[in-house]
Amino acid sequence: MGCSGGFQSLFPLTHMNRHNNKQAGKTKQKPNHRKKEPMQTKQSVINLNIRATVIAAFGVLLMVLGVSETAQAQSSQSTPLVFQAAGPDATAIQGAVDAFRAALGDNNLNNPGPLQKGRREINWDGGNPNLMDTTPPVNPFLVFLNTRGSQYKTPGLGLSQAPPAGGLQGGLAVLFGNPNYAKIFRTFSRSRLFTPVGSNITEASFSIPGTNGNAPATVRGFGVVFTDVDQPDGAVPSAVASNHKPSTFVEYFGKNGRLLFSSSVAASPGDGNLSFFGIKFDDARIASVRITSGNVAPGPNDDRQHDIVMMDDFIYGEPQILH
Repeated sequence: MGCSGGFQSLFPLTHMNRHNNKQAGKTKQKPNHRKKEPMQTKQSVINLNIRATVIAAFGVLLMVLGVSETAQAQSSQSTPLVFQAAGPDATAIQGAVDAFRAALGDNNLNNPGPLQKGRREINWDGGNPNLMDTTPPVNPFLVFLNTRGSQYKTPGLGLSQAPPAGGLQGGLAVLFGNPNYAKIFRTFSRSRLFTPVGSNITEASFSIPGTNGNAPATVRGFGVVFTDVDQPDGAVPSAVASNHKPSTFVEYFGKNGRLLFSSSVAASPGDGNLSFFGIKFDDARIASVRITSGNVAPGPNDDRQHDIVMMDDFIYGEPQILH
């Protein structure tokens, strides 16, 4: 971790505190549309406090970083390696993103599969960082279905790519009719972000690249860059403090719809901050991912009641044939 004011962490879940099924009542309920299967044992990570001391060349800078998070994984399967970081700018999360990329392997770009190793990436910029177009919301979002083996859906109106502001269509500020959005979001990779419209939910699924979605697949890892995750309290909600929920979290599901892993996303104070969260298993077992970005659908002002969050780069393991 450098002196940029961010926090970075990379660890297997087995290195964290464990809690038995007494915590089950505190765990976030699974989405109703998923197949409900009993999870006999859960590992939970609650109130993980990370403290770091940075010694600079010309003095000592003390940084105390509190991360309150809930993460769950099925004990019947090997636990994933977790990559996460949060901070005021791209520098704060770059190390975690690069480590995640390295763990997955080389970027396979638009090469058709099946390929045995490597990763795919989507940065929503159409291969041109100067591209400023705002795309109308579509559902499902199939732009990268054939070239990179992933598709996206939302319970809302659709999914869009847009810069915070600018371009012929005006970016997020015009898409959501909120001029404040031009100032509160930052990109990790220029120049566009990704967002659901009419919802804060995005669902990802996978197929072999080059098959146009006709060969369902699983991946061994999936990570997301977020911008402007403000609500830092990821504590498990309780009857005493029911409003203490993380605003942003990621759920990973296996081929039978069983929840494999779930975690909140670390926050950083101030507008335009960036966060990264990703996990990697030893094998390709992730069939779908459900992302909750913010605690409300985009549109309202970003304030104490509404944490509006956008997404940037998606990075995931090379899709493998679903068995």
